[in-house]
Amino acid sequence: MRRSRAIVASAALCMVGGMTLAFVAAPLPSGVSSPVGRSYSLRASSPSSAVFEATPAGSSTATLAFAVGAAAVAVASARRSRRGSALPVVDGLAQRESRVQCAAGAAGGPKRVLVMGGTRFIGCYLVAKLRELGHQVVVLNRGKTNGGMPERLPGVSDADYQKMLEGVSVLVADRKKPEEFKQVVTGAGKFDIVFDNNVRKLEECQPLVEAVMASGGVEQFVLMSSAGVYGPTQVLPLTEKNPGDPKSRHKEKLSCENYLESQGLNWTSIRPVYIYGPLNYNPVERYFFDRVSRGRPVCVPYEGMYITQLGHCEDLADFMVQCIGNPAVKGQVYNLSGEEYVTFNGMAKVCAEAAGAPPPRIVHYDPKAVRVPEDFPKAFPFRGMHFFASIEKAKTDVPTWKPKYSLLEGLRRSFQDDYVARGFDKKNPDFRTDDLIIALTS
Repeated sequence: MRRSRAIVASAALCMVGGMTLAFVAAPLPSGVSSPVGRSYSLRASSPSSAVFEATPAGSSTATLAFAVGAAAVAVASARRSRRGSALPVVDGLAQRESRVQCAAGAAGGPKRVLVMGGTRFIGCYLVAKLRELGHQVVVLNRGKTNGGMPERLPGVSDADYQKMLEGVSVLVADRKKPEEFKQVVTGAGKFDIVFDNNVRKLEECQPLVEAVMASGGVEQFVLMSSAGVYGPTQVLPLTEKNPGDPKSRHKEKLSCENYLESQGLNWTSIRPVYIYGPLNYNPVERYFFDRVSRGRPVCVPYEGMYITQLGHCEDLADFMVQCIGNPAVKGQVYNLSGEEYVTFNGMAKVCAEAAGAPPPRIVHYDPKAVRVPEDFPKAFPFRGMHFFASIEKAKTDVPTWKPKYSLLEGLRRSFQDDYVARGFDKKNPDFRTDDLIIALTS
């Protein structure tokens, strides 16, 4: 595999997969170079630089140019349109200082917070961070997992876990039964903050809003949406200005955002790209760990050169709690993820490095040429397209926040604190789809 140097362009056009992308990248500051000298990711390290950290084997000049262009476009897009709604952009030191105070917790003391879900993955991290800040938390779910309580986070002692739970209570209700659900929420009294982490449809959002309004209103309402709401585009990375896709399976999330606005609420919507980290119940990183930890080939579609993005669950929860009391986030949507972009091939390689395994053998295939039986596992965890977003707006409006984890560091934690700790390395994954693909490509 060829090692790459930092690529810098002053003004260029490149073609990737039929897309024409224009970009500008300023010269790199002296001393900037690839921090790891290998493999897999693209990082926009500052507003004045774009560094492609390494070149996957077989990649083309156009693809490299696209990678650098993407980082530059991320910066340029953020500068052109930092806001995703009609609120004006206000610059200046006084405005920034007020945001810092709000993000640091100058929001009127402890709050009574309702968290929808709260028993798995993101909800567990969110509840833990809310409790660290002294808020009283009520989780609402069906009570079927862990008695309705959040799962203990990796590395947390039993004593600390029990201490955290002292400020957590459970409401048992099913939002698919709206009338019963509303009675439970209304009967629980007034909430200051609502985090709706598991809404999928407008018909699920409406009863919750009606119930909290009937109980005296709410100071802030934070909705968990998805970057999957965006429509097709020829300009990347995605920004909050990109239009929604009426055909997206997440289109109802957009309807929820519009509904919250129509009700006059102080609302914020968060649009993650792919989320990873310990306790992940979706087989995102686990897809790769299953293979690299057993010395198996990793089946990767489309020559592995599509670029995507992952954000750590703890970074996501950290941003969510820092929205509390921050007037800058009112009526806004935010893309949330990590600061690095990674190719499909790169993801296989960095997961191998995170697991302490040798570089994997990658088997490329055309998904259109492979018919996967319905009862077989999903062939690959990522959508077959470039899918990554700028997070500059989030860092601007919540200036005390930025991703804590690099992709490699986050994946190392996922492997040790989750994959190995929960015994996935001792299980027998279903590789029937892989075997089918390998047989067809041999």
